[in-house]
Amino acid sequence: MGERLAFNINAELYENQFGDLAIRFPGEKVFRDVGPETGTSFVEDAKNVLVEGKHPEGWHEMPAHELLYGRGWHCISRMGFVEGDENRPGVEFEVDPGTVGSKAQVYLREVLH
Repeated sequence: MGERLAFNINAELYENQFGDLAIRFPGEKVFRDVGPETGTSFVEDAKNVLVEGKHPEGWHEMPAHELLYGRGWHCISRMGFVEGDENRPGVEFEVDPGTVGSKAQVYLREVLH
């Protein structure tokens, strides 16, 4: 079994019952319309927002309460930097990776084995 690493959570990937994706960042900043159609991958896109302050053009901001208290959204994955090192992103899953939708599988392809 792999070693479990501790890191501060910097981004959370959410999925709804329709397979739509959203990412929540610190400060209750939430973007919808994320995924392989508008971005690169969860890790790369989150890193760009956190480090460079830039997000893909196709993303749209949404109120955090819609994500947290709206119907059907649930956190599927979390991302942070191991020991605060921006070159060492770490990802953990909140659900069995085999249960996420097809869009999420593509968006998380670099961390799914």
